[in-house]
Amino acid sequence: MNNQRKIVLASVLAVIITTSLLGWFVVKKTNQNRDPEVIRVSDSSVPNNFELAKRLTGKDILKEEAVSLKPITIHGAGGGLALLGHNTDVGGGSISIWVNAIGRGAKAKLLLPGSITERPEQSGLLVLEESNIHTIKDLVGKKIAVNVLGAEADFIIRIFLKQNGLSNNQVELVVVPNENQEQVLRSHQVDAVAWTSTGGLQFDRAVENGGVRRISGTSSFETRGGVSQIITVEVFRDDFIKEHPELVRRYLRAVDRARYIVWQEFQKNPDRVRKAYGEISAEKGGNPELAKFYRGVRWSPKHQFIRDSDIQFWVDRFTEAGMFKPGQIKLSDVYTNEFNPLYKK
Repeated sequence: MNNQRKIVLASVLAVIITTSLLGWFVVKKTNQNRDPEVIRVSDSSVPNNFELAKRLTGKDILKEEAVSLKPITIHGAGGGLALLGHNTDVGGGSISIWVNAIGRGAKAKLLLPGSITERPEQSGLLVLEESNIHTIKDLVGKKIAVNVLGAEADFIIRIFLKQNGLSNNQVELVVVPNENQEQVLRSHQVDAVAWTSTGGLQFDRAVENGGVRRISGTSSFETRGGVSQIITVEVFRDDFIKEHPELVRRYLRAVDRARYIVWQEFQKNPDRVRKAYGEISAEKGGNPELAKFYRGVRWSPKHQFIRDSDIQFWVDRFTEAGMFKPGQIKLSDVYTNEFNPLYKK
């Protein structure tokens, strides 16, 4: 069975690589003399896949696709607000945020899948080793640190509380930036910290430092009953898509190419990718020490397209919570795969 699975996966990867290469050879000649068009993005000190791919291969994929990024410093607003406020041209983040926003009238579309739910041991709520919290039911009356209210962690907490017969008003959610959550936990300012979706650098660092443990059932993967789903996406406003359809296509093709390069290299040599991540982080004023916890692109060739089920999960949750009326939102209002580089009409 294992050999059969390996053969199937190898076949899938071969098709993906062949399709990507053919598409690239077709567009390279078209784009080589084109002046780059600008897309405004939120500025960040975290290395992105374009930078990693360039460091690993020497290829400037954005230039090859005739795209230029203009970083915009965002003060006091998340990526979603920056996009909807026309301060940036592309956004990303949790599907939950965008389904909620579009259900309330935001004119945007989810166009390309990003990260997926991870193994439960790599995300969820962390508490101190000596804490009296051992199960979800023990969270009653406790303070939980989340990076922002109204986003993924907030909604996932609502779900696993409900699954255990509890409500959101039985815990206190405290907003703490990701980079400070371990500190407030160890100083007993909160009882738990929530890295519910993808865990990541901060989660892994806290675990390595010791003295903490994970509460079972609190990850995004577990709340979905162990089903792997897409949890983050690339998003554009409807008006930008209408005005610049080919630019959107080229940008998403660049995203797909870059992340595949990084994903593929990480499978072969994770230390080399982590070294590149640390170097770029230092150059951008970030924390290069976190590079040792970098897990590579949290993406899978099995999740090439956004699916109805990825969106329906959140539509159902918001409807159950009374935030949406039944039938208020159509899945076609939320996403399309038309701009996905692998999409075939």
